[in-house]
Amino acid sequence: MMTALQTGQRSLKKNRPAAFAPFKIAVVGCGPKGMYCLERLAYELARSRQQSEVHITIYEPAPFPGAGFVYHPRQPHNLRMNFASEFINVWPETVRRRDPQSFPTLVEWLGDKYPQHADPRGFAPRAIVGEYLSAAFQKTLQLFPDFVSVTLVSEKVTGIQETGGRWLLAASDRESVFDEVLLTTGHEGWRAASTSCLPSEQLIEKVFPVEQMLSPERIHPQSTVGIRGFALTFLDACFTLTEGRGGEFRCEDRQWSYLPSGDEVQSIVPFSRTGHPMLAKPDHRYFQSNPKLEQIWEQGRLRMLKLKQPAAGLDFLTSIWPVILKTAEEALLTLVPGHQIGTQTPMVGLNHWFQDWSNRTFSPAETFQCLQQSYRIATGQQTPDEAWALGETFRQLYSALVRRISYGGLALTSWIDFQRHAQEMERLAFGPPAENTGRLIALIEAGIVNFNYLHADLVTDRNRLLLQSRAKQITVDRLINAVIPACDQFAENSLLEQLLSSGWIRRMLGAGGIAVDGAARPIQLEEQTTEGLAIIGRSTEGCVLGNDTLSRELHSCPDQWARSVCEQIAKREAR
Repeated sequence: MMTALQTGQRSLKKNRPAAFAPFKIAVVGCGPKGMYCLERLAYELARSRQQSEVHITIYEPAPFPGAGFVYHPRQPHNLRMNFASEFINVWPETVRRRDPQSFPTLVEWLGDKYPQHADPRGFAPRAIVGEYLSAAFQKTLQLFPDFVSVTLVSEKVTGIQETGGRWLLAASDRESVFDEVLLTTGHEGWRAASTSCLPSEQLIEKVFPVEQMLSPERIHPQSTVGIRGFALTFLDACFTLTEGRGGEFRCEDRQWSYLPSGDEVQSIVPFSRTGHPMLAKPDHRYFQSNPKLEQIWEQGRLRMLKLKQPAAGLDFLTSIWPVILKTAEEALLTLVPGHQIGTQTPMVGLNHWFQDWSNRTFSPAETFQCLQQSYRIATGQQTPDEAWALGETFRQLYSALVRRISYGGLALTSWIDFQRHAQEMERLAFGPPAENTGRLIALIEAGIVNFNYLHADLVTDRNRLLLQSRAKQITVDRLINAVIPACDQFAENSLLEQLLSSGWIRRMLGAGGIAVDGAARPIQLEEQTTEGLAIIGRSTEGCVLGNDTLSRELHSCPDQWARSVCEQIAKREAR
């Protein structure tokens, strides 16, 4: 469906001189990243003195642009954010300064619309955050000056080709040519990782949208359900099959319990490659402000930013990793003086602890113990340990890490080491909020989540699907695939795959994501950029670190892209 949208306080001026043909821009995918880019484009166009009309076409198949599929406002409220509300704000300070009430942060918006969720350190339902993002999209359209028109096409773009210095996009049965194309396709909808090696009859191929994929009609009450994957998507599936079916979580004195409804599944059996859990994020409502700790974080960020940059890039193990270990050591010994970190120096002890964590296969009992300990630490019931120190340090220094590693800051030979460390550090640093870990523990204690087959092999026996671990096995009625694709795994015949095969974009060596410059222009061989094309978001992960975030402060790509578009228009007018 195609819809013309009014974008300014006034409609497009009919008597404006047509000195130049309209400059045509396509934004393909308009979740949060696409919306951030549109907001910056509106800001820069409003400041420009150009004479051209600008036509913008937004291609977004999700029904709520700005929110996209991930933050769909109609998903169940038991699916919660993993990012605290205080860090979510659509509007840059340059915009808010003019009229803060018209451009609210999420917390301010919640205070008006959903006051029960307005705790800055709370984790709001994703659907409610989607409402905020969708409202912000509508507000963004009003920021464009009167020489800009916007059209929303509620379809997926299926083809892209270069044609005489411009770009031809195909959607449904229509083809259109654009001077500028911005791809912000994110997770490419509700896509899950490939399941080609799994049996199909009992397979639920993906978790989202949960109301469709995990419905009682597809997964009957009292079923035994196997879940492939043990990260955040696994938790979404767990809560959908329990709380989402009328069960109730209760919390008294920071201890969670689960009251069954009778309509939930009987057993949830996860299995994964390592059994390593994602640990709870600290709930800062239980921690007092500590100026000395804040100083340690700031010093750690400065150490990272002041590292001397070799021509070939930083070596992770000799430059970056020691800064993380040193900062973690200082933080842990500040909160727990006299804590013994191994038998050698604290930095060596922390490194040994991390290597042991990374290389060890956890037993079910050890996995459960890790979850319990991380929850107690996260809620202030136990003193911090090595996992807290490394995880909190990684979170606190992450903005500096993004600045040092993005755009080729890391040596090519260091990518294997970085990716191996980052994979485990993300389990320590970017796990669920403490309350969701508490809910998971309650489901384990209620006998609904079963860790006994974490390292099981999936086998088929006639019409049965089995998880088999050593001498024991369990029959599962349904198998849910809760693994999402890696950032550099694109959908077959997607726009990114088409551009890769035609040579207009390339993967960054070592990192694996699409190579782009600071304005999101794809970098070809010999450092040439692809004009009129920009890619922002998850597909550039590695070249640009940390794309999976709602934070507007972590990256400057939208700002630089918007400025580059205005420069293109100005150059065309100057010819």
